[in-house]
Amino acid sequence: MRTSGLLSCLAVAPSLIAAAEPVRLQPSSPWVVDYAENSCRLIRDFGEGKDKTKLAFESESPGEVDMLAIGRPLYNNSEEVPARFLPGQSKPVNGQSAQSVDNHDPAILWSRVSLLPDDAAKEKKDAEESRSKYSGRPPALDLAERVRWKALRQDFASKTTEIEIAARRGRPVILETGSLGEAIKTFDQCGRESLKDWGVDPDLEDKIARPLWAPDVANWFSAHDYPQVMLARWEESVVKVRLLVDASGKPTKCTSLSHFKETSFNDVVCDKFMKRAHFQPAELADGTKVPSYYTNIVVFKMAR
Repeated sequence: MRTSGLLSCLAVAPSLIAAAEPVRLQPSSPWVVDYAENSCRLIRDFGEGKDKTKLAFESESPGEVDMLAIGRPLYNNSEEVPARFLPGQSKPVNGQSAQSVDNHDPAILWSRVSLLPDDAAKEKKDAEESRSKYSGRPPALDLAERVRWKALRQDFASKTTEIEIAARRGRPVILETGSLGEAIKTFDQCGRESLKDWGVDPDLEDKIARPLWAPDVANWFSAHDYPQVMLARWEESVVKVRLLVDASGKPTKCTSLSHFKETSFNDVVCDKFMKRAHFQPAELADGTKVPSYYTNIVVFKMAR
């Protein structure tokens, strides 16, 4: 009996190994850059028929990128799904599971993905955390460092050839993107053009040594700001906000966006930011105060 049981296990083993193979999806459309009203989108389809999966990069401001994937192969039972850019990343970033609005296909949103290799991403994160720990306004940025980060980002995009999405344990979905270099370069140019559309000078932005700063951003929102109707429905959302701020530090316009949920979340976010936000204005290296823009993410999440 023991021998028979062993043989049965061995017979099953090949099918288990085959089931663990990743789902590899090749491009089924060219890259398309969408110059949307409030953002830039870089979109491409992968796979055919029931496996068709849409990948989109979206940016509401230069350098800040969200990634969204929609398709049946992404079905999962997890709130968070990790993804990696290959071959340059070993540490994944977690995305939020959701459903598409039109036909309720599985969707995953990764907010503010890092287009950098692991070591550079850690270095950049450490530098940002160090600046955030200042008791007052952080010192001026090294503009040469900003140029270096852009070069590292473009180099990383050029070397990326696949995106691995771990939708199911042991059987990831791999989107065979090929090099992202030219696509990301075009995408970034769209971002600079968007600044002009908002009334922001991208060349002036490149010269800002001290970005907009506020000492108490965390105090601008509280649990009391959760929309009551959405609270009753147990609705959640992640809302991205962009403020235009004049040379005195006063917000002049707010745009807020959410990928999946009711627009009432967007309305609340802009209402509160316009009433409560106040900044020390952006400055050039010589201290000249200039208009600029500010972005942030507000998470509406129910207590579990």
